[in-house]
Amino acid sequence: MSKYICVDTSVFVKLFFEEEDSFKAKVLMRKIIEDNQIIVLPSFAWAEIGSIFRKKIRSKQVTIQDAEEMWEAFRDFPGIEYIEGEYIIDRAWKISCYFDLPTLYDAAFLAVAEEIEDKTGEICDFWTADERLVNSLGGKKEYVNFLKEL
Repeated sequence: MSKYICVDTSVFVKLFFEEEDSFKAKVLMRKIIEDNQIIVLPSFAWAEIGSIFRKKIRSKQVTIQDAEEMWEAFRDFPGIEYIEGEYIIDRAWKISCYFDLPTLYDAAFLAVAEEIEDKTGEICDFWTADERLVNSLGGKKEYVNFLKEL
């Protein structure tokens, strides 16, 4: 088992909002904490998660007070490291082009997982709840795990 793991925003959201597979997201996060794994994320991931909280406030799905508590819980989550650099930018672009992904957001998470593997020699599993992304990759990235299958 690798010291590192990459977790998509789609999984984090399920920790804070009751959705399909929220229970699985909580099980995954408990295991990550128990195993003392370091969660590696692209440098913008905090903004992506915060933007989801803001959208939920604006659509009246959550109060500002509840969102503040969720934000603090996310910020206090143990073992998160934000990864950035030219290698992530370039690799995300290449991945998005190869798989014809509509955005660079998803590709950046994949780039982080691959960069960690390149630097450590250990496979850095990537967990996502995004079925569209999993289908787009067509099984060509063995380190990609679909939360629904946990």
